[in-house]
Amino acid sequence: MCIFILAVNTVKRICENTLGEGKYKIVCPGSNCDQELTLAVVRHILSVVMTERELNVILDRMNENYLRSPNSDIRQCQVCGVNWKKDFKKRRPGDRTRVMCNTCSRSKGRRVEYCWECRREWKRGSYKCGYPDCNWEEDQILTLQRCGTKTIGDVSGCPIIRACPRCGNLIYHEDRCKHMTCKCGCSFCFVCLKKKGYILWDCSRSYCPVAPRQDALPTHELDLPVQRPSLLEHLYRAYRSWFRSFIS
Repeated sequence: MCIFILAVNTVKRICENTLGEGKYKIVCPGSNCDQELTLAVVRHILSVVMTERELNVILDRMNENYLRSPNSDIRQCQVCGVNWKKDFKKRRPGDRTRVMCNTCSRSKGRRVEYCWECRREWKRGSYKCGYPDCNWEEDQILTLQRCGTKTIGDVSGCPIIRACPRCGNLIYHEDRCKHMTCKCGCSFCFVCLKKKGYILWDCSRSYCPVAPRQDALPTHELDLPVQRPSLLEHLYRAYRSWFRSFIS
């Protein structure tokens, strides 16, 4: 029983340290284990030594840290206090920084849009929000230029932060492989920045050259790129169409 209570107190201390650092992910304290503990698991463990009110305080702090994190896709309207969710699948990068607040739109009787970065109301007829002191794009490029490097697989010297080649969203590489999928649906290689084809990756799974640090985000003049299928992909589509007609 004493060992169990000690383990629970260890998890409690890890939670307090994690939240104190402004983070929101609670990782398993076991050696050589990077498994993230879900909210349900954390709540179940801490319920042994904490009251319901204390647990709610912990969960509220986790939510606050998530909202403040760079990777959060939720922002709060500074006028009405309602949370917005960013749509990463809009066709143009400029549109993805423009978010409509339904509550403000209903109260004012017109479409009210805000800048995702500076949270001020969007000025009509502008690619950017229209405020000269809103430098979110320059700040993102500066982050890409100054971030550290790490080894991913067998490749060293890869920047730890990349911008999605489709939507420009900054992605932080934490662990595991180099192939990933952005929230906008774009799959790409974190090392060489090549996008995935219809079926196969254009880069090698074992080794590929490190792409230079990005010095620009996807331009607002370009729509989402059209992926041209290869001969192998054409054959796969033809086979899939034939197989579906055969079994129907």
